[in-house]
Amino acid sequence: MTDGLMPKGLAAALALLALAAVAGCSQSSGARTDLTLNDAQQTTAAHGEDLIARIDPASIERIDNVTSESSGCRGIDVDPEQRVRMWETRRYVWFVEGVSPLGGLDVLDELVTAQVADGWTLAGDRPDGDGRRVQLLAPDQDDNEAGYGVNIVGGGEVGGLTSLNISAESPCFEASERAAQS
Repeated sequence: MTDGLMPKGLAAALALLALAAVAGCSQSSGARTDLTLNDAQQTTAAHGEDLIARIDPASIERIDNVTSESSGCRGIDVDPEQRVRMWETRRYVWFVEGVSPLGGLDVLDELVTAQVADGWTLAGDRPDGDGRRVQLLAPDQDDNEAGYGVNIVGGGEVGGLTSLNISAESPCFEASERAAQS
């Protein structure tokens, strides 16, 4: 399956790298040392759930859990043990047929407006095929939230059901040796 001219997997990986760079997870920056794998997992999942909770449940046909996992933030050449990690959750929210005449873009707009009103920062908003990809960063007035972000991709569906791809990412953090091996 492709996403415009780019395979979906590659597009998702590039989007994750872009968000990680904006969120402070670059090879040259320091990782958070005050964050545990469990904290990152719970907070990241909560950000994804909070977004989905903003959508009218009557408009949702189903929600697919795509991924919920940690991965290395830096290349193996820089961090061979992959001790600097991040957590990502990704879900597809499928809408009841005909509920979103704009291919999910109307729902995407509502989510972005609500998140920005809650203090999230719009870090990116660009075309993605026939749809849009939006990146938001959590408010950092609370040190526990610094560096978290969400991506919302919608629109451009041709035939079938309309969906939103919602992913949430933690900032990079130093994992214990045991956690880095998982």
